[in-house]
Amino acid sequence: MKRALITGASGFVGQYLISNLLNNGYEVWGGTRSSSPSFIKGLNVVPIDFSNYESVKSALLNISPDVIFHLSGQSSVKYSWDHVSETFSSNVMETIILLDAVKNSSLIGKVKLISIGSSEEYGVGADLPIKETSDTNPMNPYGVSKLAIAKLAMNYSASYGMNIIHARPFNHIGPGQKLGFVTSDFAKQIVDIENGKGEPKIHVGDLSSKRDFTDVRDIVEGYRLLFEKGESTEIYNICSGICTSIEQILTTLVSFSNKNIEVIVDPGKFRPSNVHEYYGSSKKLENLTGWKPKISLDESLLDIYNYWLNMRG
Repeated sequence: MKRALITGASGFVGQYLISNLLNNGYEVWGGTRSSSPSFIKGLNVVPIDFSNYESVKSALLNISPDVIFHLSGQSSVKYSWDHVSETFSSNVMETIILLDAVKNSSLIGKVKLISIGSSEEYGVGADLPIKETSDTNPMNPYGVSKLAIAKLAMNYSASYGMNIIHARPFNHIGPGQKLGFVTSDFAKQIVDIENGKGEPKIHVGDLSSKRDFTDVRDIVEGYRLLFEKGESTEIYNICSGICTSIEQILTTLVSFSNKNIEVIVDPGKFRPSNVHEYYGSSKKLENLTGWKPKISLDESLLDIYNYWLNMRG
């Protein structure tokens, strides 16, 4: 039985990855910042303090995982603009501690580390569809922090013989994603209107932007396959390859409601340095592992809407 350690296990993506691995016969350890009861049946919980190098190294040696999925970090582009220092501390500095803990332990050369980056590393200027060989020019602090992680991961892998793969997921969505992300924000506002908590108006930012959306359940399947079949010191996109406007996302979510909802554009919700359109190619991943997204965008959006509907009250 393969043993997996997931950092940031209690987060949105972590919980889906835990379920995926357990369903595929893995022994799963979830790293969290404090000792707490298992929040998913079958999960082993271990406290990991990324401000303490010895704590991280001790946890790794005690668990002796076959694979580490490094999900821990600050995940919001919007939040990164107002919290640059925190974003770099959480994303870059904590990753360095993890890399050093592996490098300076008996796990070096044995454990495979899946480093989680972002399509935000590419930024503006890349030819479409975006491939792993495309130029990187991130346009926000979050993207810069993730690109720094990618560079470090590849440097450590090449220089120290560590088995590291860097994944670049594009926008991933699904039920349970916190507020601050577009689909959750829209769905929550619509459900609040249905629940009589506000006027039938929804306030939005720039609806013209187009993005590549993939359901989180397909994303975590890609992470597992990268461990099982991915090649060390390589970078892999995980994406649908389909470009969808934010306006279409909103239109679909509104269609699930029986209310007549007015859409109001709020300039205060626009992001600085916003890239108008991007979508990626996951051919490298598909050719190596056979991965393809299985959950349609409409299905994913309906699940998100129903999640917030069940949360109301």
